[in-house]
Amino acid sequence: MLARTTSEVVWIGHLANGKVHIVHQAVPHDSVVQVVGGDGVLPWYACALGHAIVAGLDPTAQEALLAMPFERLTGLTVTRADDLRQVLATTRRRGYAVEAHLATLGDAGIAAPVFDSSRRTIGAIGIVGPAERLLSAQRQEGLAAAVCAAAQRLSGEASAKTRPDPRGAVGGSLARGAAAHDVQG
Repeated sequence: MLARTTSEVVWIGHLANGKVHIVHQAVPHDSVVQVVGGDGVLPWYACALGHAIVAGLDPTAQEALLAMPFERLTGLTVTRADDLRQVLATTRRRGYAVEAHLATLGDAGIAAPVFDSSRRTIGAIGIVGPAERLLSAQRQEGLAAAVCAAAQRLSGEASAKTRPDPRGAVGGSLARGAAAHDVQG
């Protein structure tokens, strides 16, 4: 539903070993875009999904991630721990993450955290696309609201899942939740 309502590519991911693993991607039906392979992986610090996830972690886990080395992917990739702390504080305050040009010049993302039944951050859902379209003054607020609403729905679905999943509890429950809420285009 999110891909359909926003006309943007939707990613759902979780954090593992300091990287965001894309476990589900939905593309709007009328869109011609590059599709991430089955196991797309991005550094947490260079994508909105990563910011949304890490902002919700406990301070000890955040500091461990902030102590890792950061590779500059573009001239705009944030690689200083103090700057990333500010990004995470802003993300936490507003309830969603926004990034532009951090991993790929021209691309942007808006993402919100997905929680389990104990309100622990288990992943994130977001949209990705051209920065000038996602972050335009006319669209950004509405897109952020749609992403946050989808994250709430997915959190409810992830919280309700109790059966074991052979792909792992986090990635499996997020992918099942995505299917249940029709995030396809």
